Amino acid sequence: MKKYLLLAVKISISLGLLGYLLSQLDWPALLEKAAGLAWWTIPLAVSVLFLTLYIGTLRWAVLLRTHYTTFNTPQLFRHYLVATLFNNILPTATGGDLIRSYYIYRHNNDAVCAVSPIVTERVIGLVVLLAINVAAIFLTDSVDIVSKALWSTLTLILAGAIATLTLIALPATYWPIHRLLERLARFRFIGFILRMGEATHGYLKHPTTLLIIILYSAAAQLFAVLVYYILAQGLGVDISIQVILVVIPLAFMAAALPISIGGMGVRELATVGLLMRFGIAESDAAAIALMYIPVLLLASLPGLYIYLSQSSNRTLLKEAEESRIN
Repeated sequence: MKKYLLLAVKISISLGLLGYLLSQLDWPALLEKAAGLAWWTIPLAVSVLFLTLYIGTLRWAVLLRTHYTTFNTPQLFRHYLVATLFNNILPTATGGDLIRSYYIYRHNNDAVCAVSPIVTERVIGLVVLLAINVAAIFLTDSVDIVSKALWSTLTLILAGAIATLTLIALPATYWPIHRLLERLARFRFIGFILRMGEATHGYLKHPTTLLIIILYSAAAQLFAVLVYYILAQGLGVDISIQVILVVIPLAFMAAALPISIGGMGVRELATVGLLMRFGIAESDAAAIALMYIPVLLLASLPGLYIYLSQSSNRTLLKEAEESRIN
């Protein structure tokens, strides 16, 4: 019951924020801008976003294969697409990451091996996105535009995240912490955290694996940002890629807050507000932000087809909802 109440709250927030944004727009100017959209914009943007999803699959596969070697990339990609559908589009109480985790979990009932690759890729991906954003703000002299307080906060968070990952990666610092927590291993949650820590340490202590994950994460984040630049160019908005690199990662990080469905509403409102701070007209900013929604929908359609065409996926969803990793 609790999770469905939370779902209702998230749906309300997404619809409320989108409704507020739409109510503030100059619709004649927005429609005029949308009418001038170049024919190649949507196909190219969808293709780039789809490529981003494939890179995400490759990143997942690198971590997963430290536990299992039996999963091939096309197999994982199909489940990644279904997970993307549930993460970004469908207003359900079941997240896409749970579907991915359970797909692995049902093979040997090892929750840590199922969950730890996804948690690790998410954390490293967020750290890489944060690093890109902090660097872009500094290198483009945009500190005053986004506010010194925000840039300083992001820099501190980035430094803290890197320090934490370093502590986990280095045996000299990880194992003393691990032995300290072992005293509390009688508690089931602490025991799970210890096993998660061991798995994450196993990933991070290998420089080659860590470098590959960082490179895949950087590529995925930059391609996702590129989608917005493509939309801007297709709409004829005069905006530099440098501004996009400052604005869109901030909007993505705001969208990552677990308060809406797939970040929808939060992402669009943040994008419009930030673009306007850089002098972009409201109608132009809104057109860029809102055009991302159909691109996201179209890129998610293969996941919908896979989910509906294979009855095993619906069984997987039901089992995932009832599993102990939920």
